[in-house]
Amino acid sequence: MLKVGVRLPARVVDAGEYLADVRALDAAGVDSLWLDGDGGDEPWLVLASVAAVTGVARLVVPVALGSGQAPAALAARVLTLNRLSRGRVVLFIHGASVSSDVVGAVLAVTREAKCCALLRADTEEQARFAAREASGVVGLDGSPDRFRAAHAAVPSGQCGGAPSAFERWARVTIPDEPAHWGTMRRDYGDAGATGLVLPSDPRLLDLLRNGDDEADRSDLQLSQG
Repeated sequence: MLKVGVRLPARVVDAGEYLADVRALDAAGVDSLWLDGDGGDEPWLVLASVAAVTGVARLVVPVALGSGQAPAALAARVLTLNRLSRGRVVLFIHGASVSSDVVGAVLAVTREAKCCALLRADTEEQARFAAREASGVVGLDGSPDRFRAAHAAVPSGQCGGAPSAFERWARVTIPDEPAHWGTMRRDYGDAGATGLVLPSDPRLLDLLRNGDDEADRSDLQLSQG
C-alpha cells in the first residue's frame, strides 16, 4: 500500500493557518509531514508546534550534514521531539556523502532514539548504502521507470529496531488532473515505491479525501490511528 507524505513550508507566515493545515492533513490520514529544510524558521521549534496539534502523522525532520551541528546536540533535540510527539520522529538525512563518518554519527543518534532514518540517494550506490544502514531512501525519482531501475535490488531494512519493510520514497508534484492521481499512484507503486512525497497544496486535501473517485482505494495507505 502506498503511503503519502506532505512537504510543509519551512517558514511559518501565519501560525494559525499553518497549524490548521497540518491538523487537517493529520485528520485526512497522511503518513508523514515533512518539513522543508532550507531558508525557513528553526525546524525543531516548528515541528514541536506541529507535534502538539497532531496525533498520528510521523514528523520528518531535515538534517543537513555538514552544517556543523554536533551529534550530542542533535541527539538531545531528537530525543525531546520524540517524547513530545510520542515516538513519531523520522530523520531525513541529506547534504553529504552517505559514506561519511558524519552520517554514521547521525545514524547512531537515530538508533539511540529508536526512530527511523531516511537517506537521500542520488545514485544507486547511495541507495544500496541506505539499504544497509538506514530505514529508507528518498530520491532517484525522476520517473517511475528510473525509480524501478534504481531500487529493484534494494532489500528489506530495519526501522526503529524492529523488522519493517524498507521505505522507498519518491518526490512528486501535485497532478494537474484528479484522474492523474490514480495513474501516478499505480505507476510508482508498480515501480517499487512505498510512498510519495508531495508539496503542501490546497488541492491535496481533496485528492486525499476523494482521490479520482475510484471505488477501491486500497492501494493508498492512510494512517488510521
